[in-house]
Amino acid sequence: MALPTWPAGLPPLRGLASSAGSDSLHPEAQSTQFDDGPDRTRRRTLFVTTPLAMQLRLSPAQFVAFKAFHLNDLNTGARRFTAPVLLPDMSIGTRTCQIRGKVAWSAPKKFEYLVSFTLVVQDW
Repeated sequence: MALPTWPAGLPPLRGLASSAGSDSLHPEAQSTQFDDGPDRTRRRTLFVTTPLAMQLRLSPAQFVAFKAFHLNDLNTGARRFTAPVLLPDMSIGTRTCQIRGKVAWSAPKKFEYLVSFTLVVQDW
């Protein structure tokens, strides 16, 4: 089954200037203790995932499209998807992503929505 794709009518996942950042550039290494000898430390996964704080400014039509995509295509965040994301070299590239945790939204202006979530990007 193919992964869903970020809808073309939504902005690329670069976030607002104040929302960019991550609390963990790379996942922590996993340690195993042994009765004799030093602990063994290794990577947890075969690929690196980076959680990024996202905040998107959406129009009412974009908000409806995002809500439908999150609910129907992503099964409220359970599925992975491909999307254009802002990469460390400031270019836009397509990566496999997943929305982790809850999605918060607010409407600070009459015809504008702010949507916030944690985007986990594979091989960012």
